[in-house]
Amino acid sequence: MSTSPILGVLIPSTNTTAEPEYHRMAPPSVRVQTGRMFVRDTKISDDASYVDLTRQMAAEAEPAARLLATAEPDHVSYGMAATSFMGGASADQTLRERLEDLCGCPVTSAPQAFLAAFAELGIDTIAVLSPFQPAVEAEVAGYFKDAGVDVAVMDSFRPPSTTEIARIGDVRIEAALRGADRPTVQALVQLGTNLPAAGFAPRALAELGKPFLHVNTVMLWHSLRRLHRDDPGVPTIDLPALPTAWASAEDRP
Repeated sequence: MSTSPILGVLIPSTNTTAEPEYHRMAPPSVRVQTGRMFVRDTKISDDASYVDLTRQMAAEAEPAARLLATAEPDHVSYGMAATSFMGGASADQTLRERLEDLCGCPVTSAPQAFLAAFAELGIDTIAVLSPFQPAVEAEVAGYFKDAGVDVAVMDSFRPPSTTEIARIGDVRIEAALRGADRPTVQALVQLGTNLPAAGFAPRALAELGKPFLHVNTVMLWHSLRRLHRDDPGVPTIDLPALPTAWASAEDRP
């Protein structure tokens, strides 16, 4: 591997948030290449439609991974968090292994990245914000519970479609962050890679005194850590510095 590795990112075709966030926060020497999974039906207004979306993305992951593999990535982030939580840790691992075979490199999923972050920060009680419906929220809570992490608060914006996730405004996001905070909560966790909330991390740390772990930022951290393990020349983001990753990106040329 060179010290200018290729980080592949697999995201739904309707996701307009993850790609610019990865490009903004990744070290300049890391080349981000995006593959897109076709979203046949954008409706997510109830349990059945959101579960159907997760199944769509599990099926569409393989053809998207085959295309992304032609760029010869050194690592891949699977940017469909809801699908990774469905069925628990064993299903998540099976999907990762399938994608690793197709891409020819290690793959990071959202649950895997968050559990690594919780272990590093000593976190076992969280609040979760997402665009998910109750059926998917239950899968998230169950996955984390099985790993010894308590979800003390679960809140969702409940958008009617996948495209509407990216249109959730700053006022709603900030109000949800404040509403989810509890004395027992050690970290605020945001799921949904199309939700544009990375910029709230510095503010949450400053005002609430606890980390806001944004899914795209945490997955980037985990991916860079894996790349760095194979090649120490690859730069990383220190986990305690995650809230500043977004802000410091503004200083780049």
